[in-house]
Amino acid sequence: MLHISNFIKQQWLGSFLIVLFILFLLYGINENNELKNEKQKLEKEIEQLENKEKLHWDKFEELELGRNTIIEKQKTLIKIQNDTIRIIDTIAFSKLQQFFSERYSQKDSIK
Repeated sequence: MLHISNFIKQQWLGSFLIVLFILFLLYGINENNELKNEKQKLEKEIEQLENKEKLHWDKFEELELGRNTIIEKQKTLIKIQNDTIRIIDTIAFSKLQQFFSERYSQKDSIK
């Protein structure tokens, strides 16, 4: 023990530098562990966000399919409407009058 205390007295600067180096080493190890923990937390958060993104994309694709279905139905209805209009346009005027007279007679009218 006496030899150690004599060495420290004679080599105080070197001893101080060794202690300082050890403190910095311990501080670096502690920071490294904290960064590893933070990295793991961020990786879990990224995984959760990727799962949410996948769910949202699935919903978006479902909405896109629904939109396409609605557009097709709308096109079909417009085609039926245009066909009906063409058929009505080909009917003679007197037949149209007769059709509406029979359909909406005077007894159904508002007084």
